Amino acid sequence: EMCIRDRSDCQRGLQSCGERVRLGGPDRSALTIMDIRPLFDADIIQEKVSKLGRRLGNDLGGADPWVISIVGGSVLFLADLIRAIEQPVRFDFIQVQYSVSAYEGDLLEIHYPISLNVENQNLIILKDVVVSGVIENYLASQFRERGARQVQFAGLIDIPDQRKTDFQPDYSLFKTERQGTFVGYGLKHQGRFGNLPFIGIVEQDENVD
Repeated sequence: EMCIRDRSDCQRGLQSCGERVRLGGPDRSALTIMDIRPLFDADIIQEKVSKLGRRLGNDLGGADPWVISIVGGSVLFLADLIRAIEQPVRFDFIQVQYSVSAYEGDLLEIHYPISLNVENQNLIILKDVVVSGVIENYLASQFRERGARQVQFAGLIDIPDQRKTDFQPDYSLFKTERQGTFVGYGLKHQGRFGNLPFIGIVEQDENVD
């Protein structure tokens, strides 16, 4: 049975019905209604982030970590994670532009600004969804060539069955299979739904006149 709730429930991350959330865009002249199936609710996400923050604090010891977010779906992940790490941390952003075919294992090109001096630094790279591992391997090699002491990766969502390389993230909040388009908690679809406090799957697009 379809569960249709108002947007205030979605913003609070309430998942009491355990079914789909039906959401639409603001343009009523060409409204797209989407069924979003909740996958990981807001409470679970915050619990996982808190645990990862504590684990990173323990693993890093007295090191001076530099948390770097790949701009896009990992921005909210970064904001919560750095507040969950008790010791002082630095953070920055990089933007990676890549061909869609990179997810198929054929890397055409990746562009990102090398404005960070990472020599002798302990880096933790945050990625929203880890899929092929191609981009992650490339970034790791680039940072190491530039003198980084340690390069580790933390993924919000890991999809290991779609890996095209031997890459494995050092940390991940969730492991799952590819079920569709992820939305919520920074992950957007058609520019929307990234502000939802939970992570869900877009199951259906329905155009309404």
